[in-house]
Amino acid sequence: MHRVDLVKVGPENLAECGIGCIRSRDNPGYGRKVEWLRKRFDEGLRFLLLRDQKEKPLGFLEYVPGEFAWRPVDAQGWLFVHCLWVFPAGQKIRGLGSRLIRACVEEAGRAGSTGVAAMVSSGTWMAGREVFLKNGFTKIAERGRFELVVHRLREGAEPRFRDIVQDNWKCRGLHIVYSDQCPMLSKSVNDLCEMAAEYSLKKPRVTVLKSAYEAQHSPSYYGAFSLLWNGRLLSNHYVSKGDSETFCRKKS
Repeated sequence: MHRVDLVKVGPENLAECGIGCIRSRDNPGYGRKVEWLRKRFDEGLRFLLLRDQKEKPLGFLEYVPGEFAWRPVDAQGWLFVHCLWVFPAGQKIRGLGSRLIRACVEEAGRAGSTGVAAMVSSGTWMAGREVFLKNGFTKIAERGRFELVVHRLREGAEPRFRDIVQDNWKCRGLHIVYSDQCPMLSKSVNDLCEMAAEYSLKKPRVTVLKSAYEAQHSPSYYGAFSLLWNGRLLSNHYVSKGDSETFCRKKS
């Protein structure tokens, strides 16, 4: 029988528990995520961590009051899930994703929230919808590969996708827009900048989103990362080093 502990991570135990998805504190994204989390805890962010008896992380769930969602949504009155991640070691133990989701729904009930909302995707870098649907969520909206799912607890307005205004992000050349909500993204940004220099492209413009408001008005529905060329969206998810080279080679 596996013993799995559910830990509520906050400013008082963040240094001991870590950020979940990156274990190495030498990774540049680790410190950036820690700094981001410390600011978000003041806005009501919750971070649930599952770990085994040796304190190895097995999965985590990050969620916030909807008004502070770092996605282009309007989810006032709801709790909004940023990330659900179960590690390969955790996937050997059935039901960990569901356990995290149920804990979030229970918290929404205690907090008097309208319910819990999440943005899911069939693509990469976001949770799929199946685990949410299995736990009482329903799909209410769709924008391309992104879907909004909700678990309603009481009456209230439904969350909605905000409109993306691409004209707000027009500039020449490569433009990277991202946030430290995902600690993996700083590597992608570095790879893109290095590849742009290698192919003699103009140095990319880099915009770091500093608030939930800015993320809610980002140029793609992922919110945490967008890659644009002359104001046109090229990618709305993490870009690997190989993809970075492909983009830059085509534009050089």
